[in-house]
Amino acid sequence: MTLANKITTARLGLTVVLFVLMDLLGRGDTSPGWPLTTVCFFLFILITATDALDGYYARKLGQVSDFGRIADPAADKVIICGSFIFLSAVPWGREIVPPWIVVAIVGREFIVTALRGFMETKGHSFGADPAGKFKMIVQCIAVPAVLFTHMVNDTVGQKWPAVETFFWWLAVVMVWVSLVLTVLSGFGYVKKSWIHLSGDGI
Repeated sequence: MTLANKITTARLGLTVVLFVLMDLLGRGDTSPGWPLTTVCFFLFILITATDALDGYYARKLGQVSDFGRIADPAADKVIICGSFIFLSAVPWGREIVPPWIVVAIVGREFIVTALRGFMETKGHSFGADPAGKFKMIVQCIAVPAVLFTHMVNDTVGQKWPAVETFFWWLAVVMVWVSLVLTVLSGFGYVKKSWIHLSGDGI
């Protein structure tokens, strides 16, 4: 297995660990406390921060493979969609990430993945565009922003409610910006493939 594929596989393994920990956050009406939330916060950042490493080493070392081409974007979708799903499953997370927003985010990924498969079977390139990459960056900020809000609430929220309010609204804004970019970038992919979907470009 190449170095790039090892990094991708490690990211997927860490994602499983993250989801196990996030599931513990959802046990009961309250989380086990800020320490576990903090672990989830930094683990998510570690997983997403290493996203570019596998692609970088694959290109640098000439190790581009079919596995990496499929697994790398799949890992991105799993970590983002899964994290939003888990956040919407806990009361404190659902206040910021309601289920319908999660449905929109997950639905967009299903649609774009289906379009990519269709376009590539027709021999057309359908890689990520700048809007899609920017959407991913904002989502990678939104998830830890929600986790950080809960960390603040569990630690200094009662002493400094203004601080808690600030980070709560920051998380809300980031989630809504993620939603808008998710929808807009999704429409962009549909528009790019429409000529082929309608039959005019086939």
